[in-house]
Amino acid sequence: MPDFRTSASLVTVILAITAGVAAARPLPEGRSLEHAAIAGEHLSVSVFRPASCDIRAILIVLAGKERDSAAYRDESIPLATHECSLVFAPDFPVSRFPVQQYQRGGFPASSPTSIPASLYMRPLEQWVRNISDEPHLPIILIGHSAGAQYLERVAAYVPGEETMTIIMNPATYVEPETETPVPYGFRDWPEPASLPDLRRYLSRHIAIILGADDTAPSLPSELVPHAIEQGRNHLERGQWAYAQAREQAEKLNVPFGWTITLVPATGHVASKMLASAELQDAVESAIRSASSR
Repeated sequence: MPDFRTSASLVTVILAITAGVAAARPLPEGRSLEHAAIAGEHLSVSVFRPASCDIRAILIVLAGKERDSAAYRDESIPLATHECSLVFAPDFPVSRFPVQQYQRGGFPASSPTSIPASLYMRPLEQWVRNISDEPHLPIILIGHSAGAQYLERVAAYVPGEETMTIIMNPATYVEPETETPVPYGFRDWPEPASLPDLRRYLSRHIAIILGADDTAPSLPSELVPHAIEQGRNHLERGQWAYAQAREQAEKLNVPFGWTITLVPATGHVASKMLASAELQDAVESAIRSASSR
């Protein structure tokens, strides 16, 4: 069994998991529930396929701490219909994916044989391509709150082939420096990978979208030292993380791929964030960027 705490083994297990992803039956139009078998895990996936349009993108939507993936799928339908995109909302149940596995992405790995949940995203991307029979469409990852924290760890440590990662209202971020330890930074990330992975993280297309009124004090579950250092609330932390990343990109002289946008008159409410014009603009930008390549 490979040691999942080393970068070389992470690559090995990702390739092994992806190789085991099988094709599934064609997707029906409208809502459906599918099941993905990945690395011994069986994930229920709530799906939506719009009717009567040429599919332009694949949206993989990650739910908040309640893990209500079907509700997130449903609340993404207006966006998917407008952008003629498929929606896949995988369910990571709390019983099998507690905070350390979901919000922290499974890093650092608790044992040499513990598979970090972040490693499931790349084979999940391959699974959605297979089941939708859309091998070339851009994949856009969208996460809110706890789901955004999960995608933060994917983007920082084990990114896939997604065109853009959209992070909405997470409680914590991966700081783009090597002084803060994993899963809040790149210290203790296996050498010699730290600096190259940090540079890659800064250059990826990451859209931070924040509720302008998401200013409530931190919850007890968020009061870990590294979260407190990032700001007093979700809005402050997002603005701080973006500023830190921009400064670090300039210091390291790497292309900076992040953007930041505020949704007016909106707090920590998934339905409003998913219905926002700011999210629609980000998705449209990702689709156009992919089509121009």
